[in-house]
Amino acid sequence: MSNSDNPRAMTGGQALVECLRREGVRHIFNVPGESYLGALDAFHEAPEIRIITNRQEGGACYMAEAYAKATRTVGVCFVTRGPGATNASIGVHCAQQDSTPLVLFIGQVPRYNRGREAFQEVDFGRFFGSMAKWVVEIDQPAKVPEMVTRAFHTARSGRPGPVVVALPEDMLVEVAPMRFPEPVRLTPPLPDPARIREIIQALNAAKRPVVLVGAGVQYSGARESLVRFAERFRVPVLTSWRRNDAFPNSHPHYAGNLAIGSSPSQTVVREADLLFVLGDRLSEITTDDYTLPLPGTDLIQVDICPEVIGRHFSTRIGMVADARRTLEAALEQNAPQANPAREQYLKQAHQTYLDYSTPKERPTELVAYERVLIELNAMVPKDTVFTTDAGNFSGYFQRYHRYDESETLFGPTVGSMGYGLPAAIAAKLAHPERLVIGTSGDGGFLMNGQELATAVQYQVNILHLVFNNGSYGTIRMHQERNYPGRDAIATDLHNPDFAAYARAFGAEGFTVRTNAELRPALEAALAAVNAGRPALVEFQTDPEHISMGATLTSIRNSHAAKANAGD
Repeated sequence: MSNSDNPRAMTGGQALVECLRREGVRHIFNVPGESYLGALDAFHEAPEIRIITNRQEGGACYMAEAYAKATRTVGVCFVTRGPGATNASIGVHCAQQDSTPLVLFIGQVPRYNRGREAFQEVDFGRFFGSMAKWVVEIDQPAKVPEMVTRAFHTARSGRPGPVVVALPEDMLVEVAPMRFPEPVRLTPPLPDPARIREIIQALNAAKRPVVLVGAGVQYSGARESLVRFAERFRVPVLTSWRRNDAFPNSHPHYAGNLAIGSSPSQTVVREADLLFVLGDRLSEITTDDYTLPLPGTDLIQVDICPEVIGRHFSTRIGMVADARRTLEAALEQNAPQANPAREQYLKQAHQTYLDYSTPKERPTELVAYERVLIELNAMVPKDTVFTTDAGNFSGYFQRYHRYDESETLFGPTVGSMGYGLPAAIAAKLAHPERLVIGTSGDGGFLMNGQELATAVQYQVNILHLVFNNGSYGTIRMHQERNYPGRDAIATDLHNPDFAAYARAFGAEGFTVRTNAELRPALEAALAAVNAGRPALVEFQTDPEHISMGATLTSIRNSHAAKANAGD
């Protein structure tokens, strides 16, 4: 304890804010509530912590989660009990599946009313138990320093994730002597030298080795070490689902991203004789519904979390270790001998990625998704940050933009809608010197479009792009594939004028109906952003172009051909 001999008399709320100061928190995201007024008032004593007030708790928790990704620190969100907490749960689920360190503080009913089904009472242990790494309710103010310090430590240790802390409102205003422990800082687990030698021997002996990297590389700050590792040991590198920026995409060793749908990247994994997985949990999307790697492929898995290793696939070598320290230890080993076949394999893998990631326009009377990416790629700096919602539109940003700088893509691996706009605001707060572009479909945008008011209020000059095809397009695609010959149901949308919607909040708004209007609108929107104002551009797109690889007509024709073949 740093001040065990001189405890300070403070309220629970004051102690909580002091803990945040000691943890180095610079932004919190919240929707205010009467259940945690004792904490809100204490922020008067911490002017260095900027309070961002949101319009809905789901947007607030998304912002905290995205801010954690953008800064590689713990995101912090405050919401009120009951409705506030349940609204915020979407951000907790996102943090769980995305391995994001997050602490959600929730006001709670007074202690004397617990268990009575009091106004807005929820048992948060039961509600969040399957989503959070730890759920705790602080029942005594003197416990605040210990519990909050533990919450931050739990959120960022091992595999990062969310922690939920409930704060009874009467506890926050009660005075107690406070003793503050120092924030916990652990040395990441070191690699086993014998295992490192085994890994490198296996890697050097393989004919078609592949390295697959995920969030563990990003949180350990291992990107530069990974580049040197790939160059030294002559291996191609794949990134996992929505982790494209974990390795520079234009680097000659980059082989692509494992995303939804078939791709050359999946072919690389299928043909590999050895897959070295570093800092990735091998999710359903990354493994193509747990079918990759194929049986017979040697699997090496290194992760900071022991529970991840061997969870879905048997490993030849498994090791609990920090990604950066693993790579640094490996760089001390001998490189493989020159191998022309391996060099050709490397070259071909990267060239196939380049061919696949070069946009090719499809004809349309409305706006072509590919043309948007062509124009953006020519106009924006390399360190531009993109945030994305769920939806088929996001596949174009996964495939056709090359993420050569770190911390330039933030999307929910949980696949939740409504993420793109709050995440863009959070990313801009984290990286005010960078251009930040948020992206959404029309359905996802209206789930949190009100957060434009937050961007305007705090002068967060983001550019947001809305792709409007008048439908929940991904679901429409699945309906066509799974229930052919039937009308679409529950997927059509009646939308507002999105540009006018943006202007109503005080942002700039532009509508693009054809490819010819695209570049002038982007130039005007970027000029507004450079002048310090948030801007939105709506692209009116053709619902016929339902995904990158299909049209509604092609799906129907495929069904018809199968039916005819069956006859």
